[in-house]
Amino acid sequence: MKRTLVRNRRLYLESGSAIRCTTAPRRAASKVRRVRIRGSARGRAPCRQATRAGVGSTSAVESVLISSPWRDVVAPLAGDRSLRGLAAMKRLRTDQREALHARLSVREYRRGETVYRPGGHARSLYVVLAGVARLSIPAPNGRSVLIHLLPAGEIFGHTALVDGGAPHIFEAAAYTDLRLGRVASDDFFEVMAGARAPEVRALVSMLTERWISLVQRLARFLAQDLQARVAASLIEVVRGFGVEDTRGHMLSLRITQDTIADLSAGSVRKVNAVLRRFERDGLVRKEHGRIVLPDVGALEALALGG
Repeated sequence: MKRTLVRNRRLYLESGSAIRCTTAPRRAASKVRRVRIRGSARGRAPCRQATRAGVGSTSAVESVLISSPWRDVVAPLAGDRSLRGLAAMKRLRTDQREALHARLSVREYRRGETVYRPGGHARSLYVVLAGVARLSIPAPNGRSVLIHLLPAGEIFGHTALVDGGAPHIFEAAAYTDLRLGRVASDDFFEVMAGARAPEVRALVSMLTERWISLVQRLARFLAQDLQARVAASLIEVVRGFGVEDTRGHMLSLRITQDTIADLSAGSVRKVNAVLRRFERDGLVRKEHGRIVLPDVGALEALALGG
């Protein structure tokens, strides 16, 4: 029995193919209806004449092979299992798991109880012993964006891997009644690397810092409106390629409007409208084909407020 998702008249199969149904009703992407297709080639699909790809009326069914980096990620919210099929703890050797368990400080959380909030100093990693943990990021409108649901065996709190610690990115909470084991990052590295813990930590810290920067960018974009994303993208570009002078910050690299649109995850038309608004407000201007940001602080306020 194959599970499918119906989204905008197209059925997405777990096998990676898609069936397009010409008579299925249109639905918004946010309202995904789950259906099942029976094993029979004539099992009913969500439209009157739809059948499996390659069977039945070609006018009603169009088979499309999905070539996408997401093709193998069947359940992206179910922890980190999409990469190797195992929870984090199961990837460790038996002796490592036993040593780690011996150092855990165990605590239970009721459903909905907060484990930690964004911005708090990360000194420990957390192991899900029972139940499900929830990682989310607060949005400016007061709601939160769900990032991960972590089942038993998963580990989270990875910003603690940075040497000296780093602020938590997400809010961690109990999605169900939850039992967590907490281990200090120093103990974690000692268990994993033994006498080589200091040099391993230095390497992991460097890689984790890069990962944190990427996660912060992607997580922030989930919670920002387009104006805030454009402002944040301009700030990031100017920090990497900007030269400060009396006019403000000038980009030494030529950045096209298409590139800004790509960085901001918006259409060129809508991003150009935001840039024109910034230009009218004196936040952006062009000189000899290069972008100048006279007031980076004002852009930062827009990025944080959106």
